[in-house]
Amino acid sequence: MSVEATGAEAMVNTERYPVGDLDSKPGIALTKTCREEFVSSGLCILPGFIRSDAVDELVHEANGALEQAYFCDSTHNAYLTDTAPDLSSEDVTQHQESTFVGSVAYDLLADGGALKRLYHWDPLKDFIAAILDKDPLFRFADPLGACSINVFVDGGQHGWHFDESEFTITLMLQQPDEGGLFEYVPQIRGLDNEKEIVQGVLDGNRQGVMQLPFTPGTLLVFAGNQTIHRVTQMRGTVPRLV
Repeated sequence: MSVEATGAEAMVNTERYPVGDLDSKPGIALTKTCREEFVSSGLCILPGFIRSDAVDELVHEANGALEQAYFCDSTHNAYLTDTAPDLSSEDVTQHQESTFVGSVAYDLLADGGALKRLYHWDPLKDFIAAILDKDPLFRFADPLGACSINVFVDGGQHGWHFDESEFTITLMLQQPDEGGLFEYVPQIRGLDNEKEIVQGVLDGNRQGVMQLPFTPGTLLVFAGNQTIHRVTQMRGTVPRLV
């Protein structure tokens, strides 16, 4: 039976992740483990969160919307701030990174489709709230950005940056032919040597740089405003979809 014919719960591997019963012993244990991982590392990785058959249907739905993606080809600094003309050219905020990525906005996703069903499933929202220790947690009211698909095509990349939002929730859908690696240096925001670390990363220093494997069906809870990160340039005909 397709996920479109069932509820959002059918998409989730609830045997491994009992998000629909967080008050049970397994649910309490899951929440505790995820919360500890998020606090200690700035991210919580949930591989196999979506069942493989549901991933296939979500990918099919996402690929069907790709023609409506809006692409942005731009440069920016790691802090996503305007360049200050009074600062030295050596200042870390003067370094420009390249980004080429597309997005399918929320209003272009199919009403009643699998992606929106999952987004509006209350147990998922409550589970994320527990990981973040935020009660209540509300869905994003933005009619375009509430739930969107990031699209990377041949040559696509997202340069080193800190997110502007406090946290992001990402579902990995489709791996590209080559590249498109998620790299990050965790929880450096606010450190005394933050600017030195950032400058080193921008200069190509690999010390402390970590990679997150791209496995379709993985759910990621990520404090991207505390961790500098990027998506490396991808190549091939299969788009990278998250």
